[in-house]
Amino acid sequence: MRILIVDDEPLVRIGLKSAIDWKGNGMEIVGEAADGEEALQQIAHLKPDIVFLDIKMPKKDGIAVLSEMRERGLQANVIILSSFDDITYVKEAMKLGASDYFHKPAMNEQEIASVLKTIQAETAQSRPQGEPKEAARMEEVPYKENSLWEGLRGNIQGMQNTGLKEGNIYVLVFTVKHYAGVMKRYSENHTSILPNTVGNIVTEVLSKEKETEFLQVNDRLSAVFISNSDLKSLLASLNRINGIVQMIAAALKRFVNIEVVFGISDWFSSFAELEQGYAQALKALKQRFYLPDTSVFYHNHRKPVAASGLKQAGELLAEMKNALKEGNEEEFAEALARWERLLEETRCMEEQDVRKVYEGLLFMLDEKEQPSGEEARALENFAELSSYYRHIFERKIKERNSGHLKTYSLLTRNIIQYVEQHYKEDMSLKLLGEQFQVSPNYVSRLFKQEVGRGVFEYINEVRIRHAKVLLKDYRYKIYEVSEQVGFNSQAHFAIVFQKYTGVSPKEYRNEEV
Repeated sequence: MRILIVDDEPLVRIGLKSAIDWKGNGMEIVGEAADGEEALQQIAHLKPDIVFLDIKMPKKDGIAVLSEMRERGLQANVIILSSFDDITYVKEAMKLGASDYFHKPAMNEQEIASVLKTIQAETAQSRPQGEPKEAARMEEVPYKENSLWEGLRGNIQGMQNTGLKEGNIYVLVFTVKHYAGVMKRYSENHTSILPNTVGNIVTEVLSKEKETEFLQVNDRLSAVFISNSDLKSLLASLNRINGIVQMIAAALKRFVNIEVVFGISDWFSSFAELEQGYAQALKALKQRFYLPDTSVFYHNHRKPVAASGLKQAGELLAEMKNALKEGNEEEFAEALARWERLLEETRCMEEQDVRKVYEGLLFMLDEKEQPSGEEARALENFAELSSYYRHIFERKIKERNSGHLKTYSLLTRNIIQYVEQHYKEDMSLKLLGEQFQVSPNYVSRLFKQEVGRGVFEYINEVRIRHAKVLLKDYRYKIYEVSEQVGFNSQAHFAIVFQKYTGVSPKEYRNEEV
């Protein structure tokens, strides 16, 4: 079904566009209007199935729009948007044929979805047989969006059908700062709200700009394509790019209180270079790892990585590994500090490689210690990540020096040994209690007191450690790996694996193999 949103408040329009998964519910927002006159033009031109209509607007209010729709024979299901003090207008609107109404301050996702389902059902019953269903049409990927995706893969045949023109093109990519913290605002069932809202706001900003296109790459990353065919100077083009960047950043800050960081490509002249331009924008954005206080990065401002820096980083990494093998904690700490200073000064290693180095060093210190994947992934810059791992390293070294690991009671050592040998089997506190002839509560309390984490947390760590080894072998399917390490369901295995590593089993396999 085709949806038109009419309200003079941009925030209300954005809120409605982000309220539910329109496409997933077989609907498409085909347009919006900010006043009554524009609404009538859009209704006549777009022929929407449903119109969300503000009762009070400039030029023509909702009552006037409904009256003229009746006079002109414009058909649509109209849902009135009102404030609490508009009850008289609402009654008049219902007399004129409005289907339903919402009080704007109180409307929510559930109410909106319920009313829309009712209208869908009524429309389906009245639709003539043989008429194509709207939901089936909505399953098709929009042609323009598909053309952009294909352009990023080097297939540019459809680019002529976008709003872009060859001659002076830029690609911008951006992502939300402090993404993990921002996502805590939403429940697990509403994680799509943020990317949908970002897309709606940016689309609104770009609607006032010619030769622009928007693409939601994934939940974290968005892309904007801009061409400047009528601008003759590089300075004028850059001024326009910077202006659009500022408008996007300001709108996102105003409407959803989020900050974003941009990567901007060099200019290029033809659609054939679109794939390269996108890669440049991504490379520019990667600079945020070392420069978290900067919000806009340009590809042509990137600092070239000297081969000497990479070589020195490799030498320091070898020093750290040797120090750990020999048990020389002081030498390890010194080499680690030098390695971190080198990275701050030269930025010679990319984020993914830095993370793997830290994970590898921690594994050498203690094979059983695996930091929370979600916690580590929430750290977006080098300063935060290095501080996080340094604290873990210091704690593990203190534990090693104090002989903490050797002070476990006989029962705790037996439980650890039993888990290592039987992690493939079902386990419970009751089973462990029976195995060692103590109460389940005593097992739980003693293990947590001595080891510092619960029995089941430790069991999961052991299982995930073995799963990571098996996932590197393509002979095993993911469901087979989950069974071999003691999980009864692949879905549960995927949830636990994501919790401890920060990625899904499939993503881990693709990265590691």
